[in-house]
Amino acid sequence: MKPQKTTFKVLPDVDAETQQRLNQPLASNSAFDPADDNFLKAVVSLVEEAKINLYSPSSLLNEPMYRTLTEEQRGKVDLEAFNLLTTLRNIYNLWKVENKATYQLQNLVHQVRLTKERLENISGDVFIV
Repeated sequence: MKPQKTTFKVLPDVDAETQQRLNQPLASNSAFDPADDNFLKAVVSLVEEAKINLYSPSSLLNEPMYRTLTEEQRGKVDLEAFNLLTTLRNIYNLWKVENKATYQLQNLVHQVRLTKERLENISGDVFIV
């Protein structure tokens, strides 16, 4: 008995027009939220003025406020500073490449701004952005 040949198709055949549409990056028809736009401008400015080092989480910290925190709060802020800095680095790199408000950039800026605000509601004004 001869074994049967099995073929698997992950996706159905797609016509060229549909494929071209699928290859286009997501775009947003809306403008930047003013709060997000101001946040982006502040971040870009602080990075370019070398007040934020994109590879040093401690450069994000407002030292006088940070020193008033308990040891437990500092640990949480340190962890979040690392996470925020990673996202800020991605935002800055996207901004330098595109230099315009792409869909991805808008979402990253909005996400990091809200995260920062949430953290500062708990711990006070611990970040310089």
